[in-house]
Amino acid sequence: MKKRISDLNKYVTDENLKKINTILLNYYNLVPKSVERVRSAYKVNTDKYTYCLKEFKHNDKKASIGYHLTIFLKDNGFDGVADYIKTVNGADVIKYNKRYYYLTSWIEGLECDFKDINILKQACAFLADFHNKSKGFHVNSIKIKSNYNNWEKKVLDIKKDLLKFKSIIANKILKTYFDEEYNKLIDFNLTLCDKALQIFNNDSYKNLCKRAKIEKLICHDSFYYQNLLINDKGKMFLIDLDSVIYDLPVYDLAKFIRRIMNKSYIEWDFDIAKDLISAYEEVRKIEKDEFEVFLGHLIIPHRFWKLGKKRYLKRKEWSEEKYLKKLKKEIELKDKREEFISKFIENYLQK
Repeated sequence: MKKRISDLNKYVTDENLKKINTILLNYYNLVPKSVERVRSAYKVNTDKYTYCLKEFKHNDKKASIGYHLTIFLKDNGFDGVADYIKTVNGADVIKYNKRYYYLTSWIEGLECDFKDINILKQACAFLADFHNKSKGFHVNSIKIKSNYNNWEKKVLDIKKDLLKFKSIIANKILKTYFDEEYNKLIDFNLTLCDKALQIFNNDSYKNLCKRAKIEKLICHDSFYYQNLLINDKGKMFLIDLDSVIYDLPVYDLAKFIRRIMNKSYIEWDFDIAKDLISAYEEVRKIEKDEFEVFLGHLIIPHRFWKLGKKRYLKRKEWSEEKYLKKLKKEIELKDKREEFISKFIENYLQK
């Protein structure tokens, strides 16, 4: 007689418990002892092993990408990923009540502490290894999203929105303090967009994309603390591989460093960024043309644009205090970011 789940985390509802129990018993022939909700996944304990059950709304192709990429990576010597578990019928993803699920081994580890510079450098080297080992990955039956040559359009869309915000503010009869202060920064951020457009519109970027398309270069696209775990032996693991994309590897690195640079304990410290780039380059060398693209990604005003989008398009119901706090951060970092860009050009693009 099969056992029922005996130890249930309070955040897992009875309905979800019944669903998970059915999935595990019917598709994987596993008897769960306890289930715990951890972020967007379920931690499932059995008598022998611990598993991760991931639920998502999208089609089964995304989960299959992660399954096939895991095999590809491990065959190439990259073992910092969880093992995907197939169902008793050999499927790598299942559909249940209009949702999709897949099962992997559970990685016992903690989210990385990015206040530790050594952990940050280790993460950059780990990312470079991922880029090296994932090169050439493709699955004939599954289409993987590609960002090759798409960044000009993405930046143009951001610029279009910034101009729209400017128009909205100009047409207001009564302007708030936020409106006035946000408007003061729009022209600066439009200039950043124009600089990025010059990079993503030149031949060197297009040639890099042409070559990358042949080599099939993969980016994780969400390389950050919530998807990076480190165990008690200091080994790193990368999770959530189902959203990988084709793009130049420097996109992943630039996105990671840009997010780190905005932290209050770093604030666009060029020396720290230089150390992180060096750690990456110890594993994968960055070409000069790639550094230009790297700069393009660094200067896209994502945070400023997203703040305006929440305020003027989505009308997100934040308090005025919260809006002003986020805007204040943009104002405070403006000069430091400009100085960072100058140092980056001097160190990597004028040699």
